[in-house]
Amino acid sequence: MKRRKAIKGLAAALGGLAAIPGCKKELVPVASCYVTVVDYYEDYVCSHCGNTIKEKYTKQIISYIGQIEYGVNQMKGLGYDVILDKTEFCPHCSKKGIENPVLIFKIRFSEEADYHIARSNIINEYYCLYEFLKNPDEYLETQDVKTLPEKIAIIRKMTGLGEDLKIKKQ
Repeated sequence: MKRRKAIKGLAAALGGLAAIPGCKKELVPVASCYVTVVDYYEDYVCSHCGNTIKEKYTKQIISYIGQIEYGVNQMKGLGYDVILDKTEFCPHCSKKGIENPVLIFKIRFSEEADYHIARSNIINEYYCLYEFLKNPDEYLETQDVKTLPEKIAIIRKMTGLGEDLKIKKQ
């Protein structure tokens, strides 16, 4: 709690130091030349246990969690067995306070297989995976050659698939 208050105070104190590009060197009112950089903290309600975590996460982080959850639900809609574990964000569910919690993504391609587990808070990784899962056989053919190695690395990380990125459903 002390650390968060210190960070809030520091952000408020330093917030006016981030200048907007294009400001003239003449005297102008501060409001038109500087942006206050302050993170707004919100309450987070754990979807697993219903516990409310008071002002621990920023509005932006909570928004990212919602967007990632939406993407995972889209993957479920495609018929994939995927799970998004958000319990690290809840001290009650994780049984401890984790300083930098991470979403845990699980996927498997058959009921007999174990879940592949990937840890990521990066929206783009979930988006890339969703695009792949929509049409895995044609995905690689439609990608820009420059970004393809990065996307392949993301798909391997998120799925545990081998070099050929072939999904073998059983």
